[in-house]
Amino acid sequence: MKRLDLVQLTLIIVGLFCAFFVIDLIPNFIYYLFTWVTEGLRGGYLMELFIENIMHISLYLIISIYAIKNSKRFAEMICSKGDLNAAINLNINAAELLYVIFTGLGVFGIIKNLPTLITDAYNYIKGNYPFESESLKYQVGVIDIAKIAITLFLFIVLMYYAKVFADFFAAKINNTEPEDEIANNPQ
Repeated sequence: MKRLDLVQLTLIIVGLFCAFFVIDLIPNFIYYLFTWVTEGLRGGYLMELFIENIMHISLYLIISIYAIKNSKRFAEMICSKGDLNAAINLNINAAELLYVIFTGLGVFGIIKNLPTLITDAYNYIKGNYPFESESLKYQVGVIDIAKIAITLFLFIVLMYYAKVFADFFAAKINNTEPEDEIANNPQ
């Protein structure tokens, strides 16, 4: 398997996870749509959640289609940045595999947290919460937005420095400790 194919496979898997998130959000969308229709299409106390659900579904769907459709181009870009262009190599070492995993985790974390950051920022900027029920009220504060922004920043750092982290952990895996004397000399 070429290293480029391995990175492309990781990006396709991330796109499939995003498609799963779309499928996971569809029951909520149907419930909010049903509630909106039964309220006479005039809004209702779940209208904010309906808009947030539409935003999440659309962002995950766009990212899923874009990641799967352009996986080859993104994989070439990642491999050229990480010096992973090589011939067919069925024996991939630990550093290369960790690089692909860290890059995939970084992309996945960005995709997972970006819609939440956008909807929380939308709710914070909007500033009013027209819910009738106190149990459904969700106040977004600066701390909530800061937590999501910091998480998103950490995933961007993970993706950007994936090669450095991969080399560091691969060096830890390939340690040069002496052989175990007890296991070699049974009594």
